[in-house]
Amino acid sequence: MSIDAVTGLTTPTVATPTGQGLAGSKDEFLKLFMAQLQHQDPFAPTSGADMVAQLAQLSSVEQAKQTNTQLADLAASQASAASAGLSSLIGRDCNANVGVFSIDTQGGAPPPIEIASTSATKGGALVITGADGKEIRRIAIPDGTTKGTIAWDGLDANGKPVAAGSYTMTVDPGASTSTITAQWHARVDAVELTTDGPRLRMGDVLLAPGDMRTIGSSTITANGAH
Repeated sequence: MSIDAVTGLTTPTVATPTGQGLAGSKDEFLKLFMAQLQHQDPFAPTSGADMVAQLAQLSSVEQAKQTNTQLADLAASQASAASAGLSSLIGRDCNANVGVFSIDTQGGAPPPIEIASTSATKGGALVITGADGKEIRRIAIPDGTTKGTIAWDGLDANGKPVAAGSYTMTVDPGASTSTITAQWHARVDAVELTTDGPRLRMGDVLLAPGDMRTIGSSTITANGAH
């Protein structure tokens, strides 16, 4: 009886840098290879060429695993360098687009939001939704606004502090046909290294670095005063 347990083995792609898909491949390959040798048909043994080809597959698997490990190390190194580079933003007054953001403490105080419109607004509002997509607060933009600042106190429509979690803020233009932009405006207080990647803290709001739009001068003096 011939058992060819390894002929279907293929070299994994290197696209996944974690290398987890190759864990244990060497040991499993050797077990299957030994089982094949022990149970091969003595009247039709596996040819030497086939064995060499299978051993070559083992070498390819090991090389792919090492490559994936090296890619994972390189990605981790680049991520660390990028996070370190973000530290230069600490203490600077920045503007960041509203959109997806996080609050990590219940009742946190969000920074002010700057509104700019190409013409006078009418019936516009800032709409805040939870991670489930449900609206939790709508803050009216005063009619006739072309430029101004709106504050959100971190409360929902019932006057209760929103829980820690992920939220989304969008602009409802209302009856206005103008283009309305809304941006957080505050000092970057810290760089938070979260499971979702680095986040910049502005007040009690955590934002992705890609949301930053303008970076101002530092508000921290040499002696640490603001």
